[in-house]
Amino acid sequence: MKNTNLSTGNSIIYPPGICLPKECIKRINPAGKITFENNFNQPLPSLVEATFNKKDNINSINVKALILVNSTFKLNSVNVNQLFSISNFGNCKLQFFIYTSKETAKELAKKREYCNYEAYTIEFSTNLETPLPEGISLKDIKTVQTFVWDIDPKTSRGTETTVQTTD
Repeated sequence: MKNTNLSTGNSIIYPPGICLPKECIKRINPAGKITFENNFNQPLPSLVEATFNKKDNINSINVKALILVNSTFKLNSVNVNQLFSISNFGNCKLQFFIYTSKETAKELAKKREYCNYEAYTIEFSTNLETPLPEGISLKDIKTVQTFVWDIDPKTSRGTETTVQTTD
């Protein structure tokens, strides 16, 4: 069965990487509303904070993201994919792709509202090292890039931030 883009009839393209288990997504909370004078054709960039934690000999990276969604449909679940990459400067980084199910994407599209955006705070963490190259661990990750992934990657936005330590 072929998935189709909700507005143009093109195929839906899902983000790359490994989907984090649902228990890694700690919270998704409404964080308010904002209205702009103009409507944007692409998702707005997220605001992101990332921290490296070592607790009981378990390394993890915790991410808090504030995303803006152009819809009155209430977002109550998301998926997050994780992908390892190397930055332009040769540093190890993780890319996170925040997206919804096809069904939720359809509901969001039905309730798009001109110039009005709902804000959500999403908190998630990862301790997955299995998709990392041999010899690389989470403590080697210097930056994370977080994408609000629309069903069409041409309209997806990414934000890069430095991973802070809790030491």
